[in-house]
Amino acid sequence: MRPPRLQRHHFLAGLLLVLVVSACPAKRRPMTREEAAAITFTRLERFGSEQAFDEHAKLLLAIRDSLSTGGGPVVGCGGASSDPVSPPPAPGTDEPSITNNQEAGVDEGDIVKAVGDWFVVLRRGRLFTVRQTEGALEPVSQVDAHAPGFSRGTWYDEMLVYGRRIIVIGYSYAEYSTEIGLFRMDDAGVLTHEGTHFMHSGDYYSSRNYASRLVDGTLVFYMPYYLSLGWNSASVDQMELPSTHGWLRGDDTSPRRPLLSRGDVFKPVQTTLWPILHTVVRCDLDAPGFTCTATALMAPHARTFYVSRDAVYLWVNPGYESWTVEGERTDSKTPRDSVVYRLPLDGGEPGALRARGGPVDQFSFRQNEDGHLDALLVATGKGDSMWGPELTPGDGRFALLRAPLDAFSLELTSLRPEDFTTLPGPQEGTLQNRFVGNHVLWGSGEAYDDSTTAGERAVWVTDVRAPWDVHRLSLGHTVTRLEPLGAGGALVVGENTLGLRLTTVALGEGGPELKGTLLRPGAEQGESRSHGFFFKPDGSGGGVMGLPLRFQGGAWSSLRYGSAEVSFVRVDPELELTTLGSLGASVETGDDACTKSCTDWYGNARPIFYRERIFALMGYELVEAHITERAVEESFRVSYLQPGR
Repeated sequence: MRPPRLQRHHFLAGLLLVLVVSACPAKRRPMTREEAAAITFTRLERFGSEQAFDEHAKLLLAIRDSLSTGGGPVVGCGGASSDPVSPPPAPGTDEPSITNNQEAGVDEGDIVKAVGDWFVVLRRGRLFTVRQTEGALEPVSQVDAHAPGFSRGTWYDEMLVYGRRIIVIGYSYAEYSTEIGLFRMDDAGVLTHEGTHFMHSGDYYSSRNYASRLVDGTLVFYMPYYLSLGWNSASVDQMELPSTHGWLRGDDTSPRRPLLSRGDVFKPVQTTLWPILHTVVRCDLDAPGFTCTATALMAPHARTFYVSRDAVYLWVNPGYESWTVEGERTDSKTPRDSVVYRLPLDGGEPGALRARGGPVDQFSFRQNEDGHLDALLVATGKGDSMWGPELTPGDGRFALLRAPLDAFSLELTSLRPEDFTTLPGPQEGTLQNRFVGNHVLWGSGEAYDDSTTAGERAVWVTDVRAPWDVHRLSLGHTVTRLEPLGAGGALVVGENTLGLRLTTVALGEGGPELKGTLLRPGAEQGESRSHGFFFKPDGSGGGVMGLPLRFQGGAWSSLRYGSAEVSFVRVDPELELTTLGSLGASVETGDDACTKSCTDWYGNARPIFYRERIFALMGYELVEAHITERAVEESFRVSYLQPGR
């Protein structure tokens, strides 16, 4: 675990209490159908009032209490079962992003960003700026990522830049809030703290996903909010909803202001006795102040979050709740319905669809230019919270969903059988998947397993335009990373007993074809996140890619040890691979005087391609290199940590 950084029918509360003491037998039981129907809505709509929200919360409490104590039904008496019910443009800059983003024009929070002639680095609770000059790198500024004098602990995870504004996203267990720190960089590269805002929430952390995105001046981030719903109706009156407060001075903060009201929350369209509020926040970075709006959906726990150029998608799986409904025939092979929500970034009304199964992670999605949401699904996805993606094993049951965007609506229609195509896939191992052009690839492996050989040694590929035509390509190694190499190729990274293997796949109209392969004996991936990789195309169909490697410690070692080295590989137009060598990290700095956020949850090594120059971030070092025909050669390096500051 991550160390604690921890209208359907309305029923009046009085009527509910009367029904509890009805003549129904008091014994342990499933939920009655009437109870399930009373807490599950068929249309996507807001509660509309505080009273409606509170009545729903009290009904949840009454049903939970009855189920846990063996009391009689709260709504309906149960009885004999009948037939089952049918399941209901980029910011104004010419500079390219140095982050390996999933979607063009959607920048993702990371640990290093480029701002003109400067790099800004977020590491271990501090922000650093490093100036790029001709033939040199110059450390300029070093400031705490927290507000001046703020002593409460926060995990500072990711960062975005918009013009000269630096936005730091973290999670504070002391404040039980997502923390947004705002900094300004001047013309000399010096950072100044502008303000810090807290948004009351649960921890957003995901082993693969990123909490924040930046789209055309709009900061978008996801945060879960766990309702403090206790065991009696009095707790409803004390229950808080997402709120915001700001830093004033030292450890003092302003009074909390609500981000939304009870009436603003969307009613649950999935049956849940332990709901959370899935909250998507949008902040206008062009506004004079820090202005944000929020949308909250009441739903089960398991979720996966994806952002396209014009919408946020939230896929909510049925979750881990153990209740059953009388007469419902369910087991692990017939999961309950999932729901996928679409929230337009322009603030328009959300829409939703009923579906089955769930995604592995954010890379299971792609909003296609032909007007569909494509999604690779597994039977029982765990969602992307914490280590959910690593706990979603392959079991051979996969499907490709092609959901028409115009089908998303408030009416919550169910997807048609023809919207799904059943696919084969790996029977074991931690899953990886990725859309590349019109193709989707999937496979499995165990990057964190000591044996480094668990998982099937193959990758599956299909074209979404003809998804029934599936190709299984034998690799001789597992699949622990999938990355695009332009629109016509993909990289498969995996492991076998000899070490780390890289294999390229050509994605032509004649079907996928294995091309180049490269073995790094004894090596493992040095970073597991997508941002640990970058491919720089050269315009010929080839290019150069960078990937952090380790020869000891494993892919999660960045949480405990020093930085990985960064390896560079040339990709020719035929997708053949040639190693160019690596840039190695020096011995890690001893005592860096870290006081907050002293674990590299997002890693600490990145290949950087910027303005025709090549760099490697490794721990507290930035290294510039140049590539000859056959090798990468170091030009110079600098430690950007300035002791004593």
